[in-house]
Amino acid sequence: MDKHKKTMTPLRALEVMREMTRQGVPFNIKYLSHSETEKISGGFKTEESIFLMQGYRRNQSKKHDVLVSFVRLTGDRRQFYYPLLTEFNGIKIKP
Repeated sequence: MDKHKKTMTPLRALEVMREMTRQGVPFNIKYLSHSETEKISGGFKTEESIFLMQGYRRNQSKKHDVLVSFVRLTGDRRQFYYPLLTEFNGIKIKP
């Protein structure tokens, strides 16, 4: 087996997340947080057992193409910036 840990592109990770969401299978992610309004980062965030949900449409946000919406099993709804995704189900994301 290869010594290097498996990697995935952000686009492929989103495709797999969408498919897992359709199948009702929760997944885990890690990303670098960023607040556009406050111009700060809260560092790396880990989310476990989440599903994707419908995000903003073009007419709702200028960031519709970079924000990804998700829901926790608790029902809490959150978002992350797609380019700041660093890990999906233990697989490193390469830009």
